[in-house]
Amino acid sequence: MGVGNGPLILEKIMAEWFSLQNIIYLALLIMGGILTLVSAKYRALVKELTDVVRVYGKAVEDDNISAAEKKIILKEVLDVAKAVLAIVWNPFKFKK
Repeated sequence: MGVGNGPLILEKIMAEWFSLQNIIYLALLIMGGILTLVSAKYRALVKELTDVVRVYGKAVEDDNISAAEKKIILKEVLDVAKAVLAIVWNPFKFKK
């Protein structure tokens, strides 16, 4: 092997290891890890958003939202705001 073959061997290795399929697989693994970490932190928020969607879906089944249903939806929206505030601002959490 001469000195001039070094870049060709490196290109061959790079072409085999860094194929489009492997890059997509790596990107999906990284996104999965990030989503796992995010979901652990924002679990309460996701639960509250799911509740809002569920309650709103029940309210619009008859194409008419009554005053009682509006109050329930408002309560759920306030629960979402509370969950967001709990994530963003926690005065009792001490820095280590």
